Amino acid sequence: MGTAGNADRSRNRAVPKEIESQTPTVRATPDGSFLIAVRKYTLIWMKTGLGFLAICVVVPAAMASSTTCQNTTLDQYLTPNFSCMSGNLLFSNFSYTPTAAPAGVVIGASGIHVTPLTTTGDEGFQFSSGWNVGTQPGGISSNQDSLIVFTVSTVNGAATLEDLTLFFNGSYSGTGLSGVAEQYCLGGSLASCPQGGSGQISVTNPPAKFNDVTFFAPVSMISVSKDINVTSGINGTANISQVINMFSQLQVPEPASYLLLGGGLVGLGLLRRRSKRS
Repeated sequence: MGTAGNADRSRNRAVPKEIESQTPTVRATPDGSFLIAVRKYTLIWMKTGLGFLAICVVVPAAMASSTTCQNTTLDQYLTPNFSCMSGNLLFSNFSYTPTAAPAGVVIGASGIHVTPLTTTGDEGFQFSSGWNVGTQPGGISSNQDSLIVFTVSTVNGAATLEDLTLFFNGSYSGTGLSGVAEQYCLGGSLASCPQGGSGQISVTNPPAKFNDVTFFAPVSMISVSKDINVTSGINGTANISQVINMFSQLQVPEPASYLLLGGGLVGLGLLRRRSKRS
């Protein structure tokens, strides 16, 4: 039933005049085969296809920001005066403080992998490691704690940062606890945050709360302190392998996106002009 309906709609659909005028002609050849004169007809469809491909190239490019942030371990972000950019965001002032009990299970900066997230308008990082503890013999609790601090600011100085999002994949058993508490300061450093500019978001399991977000009036700078913790308790385990931070902005395309989009539109215009002439 659906197929018949589609066939009827296909027969009733009007053929565009520029295509109708180039309908291919067929004539017999001496060997009985058919020769199809489709030079202009094919050319039109090739140009239309190229235009479509140009749009396909432009759109994904406009959705991913360029980045100078490395896909590497956290210790590479701790070098003196380090900073990197993803789109319109500048990430700087990284520091890291690990603790653990027993001390032998502490996770160093080289044990945390940093992956830049480059979706335009939602840039950030994924921090990956093996935060994993279990109760020690004799019912002694164990824990791992990683405190990651950095600053996020807009490259152009505009107040376009408007929300902060936190995700994680913590799990536990028995008396175990997994969680991430993130302190933030809007418009300043954590050490000297302007009045009314500080706050906290968190994720936990238990209770199961795997993401959190805070919205605020647009600012040009945010400082964050991310405390990642797993604790076993007297009879349990706790685990985290991924923590994700994203910093959303008002949707202002990058200059590179403007250039790509403009180039694609110019190309489509030239293709249209050539098709009309032919």
